[in-house]
Amino acid sequence: MIKKNKGCYAENIAVCYLQEKGYFVFKGCQTQSAIDLVAVDPESFKAQYFDVKTLSRRKDGSQIYRVPRIRNKGIHIILVDISTKICKIVNYDKKD
Repeated sequence: MIKKNKGCYAENIAVCYLQEKGYFVFKGCQTQSAIDLVAVDPESFKAQYFDVKTLSRRKDGSQIYRVPRIRNKGIHIILVDISTKICKIVNYDKKD
């Protein structure tokens, strides 16, 4: 799969993941933005900002850890494994 397509596919999986958790989800309109998704809690109207990263592995099977484009505690990373369609919200301060 082309790298750009992997990123778009991962974003769509992340949108579904957040919608299943009950959030209203909005995709960013800029391609090089630090924020890929904005999720709004429908009860409190509190917004959360997400940077979507695709899970990648080295040839030996070890995981490649991704860092956010901007280190801001208000921006969370959603790590997406496109082969299993599993999403995980990770803390970028420690390897998870």
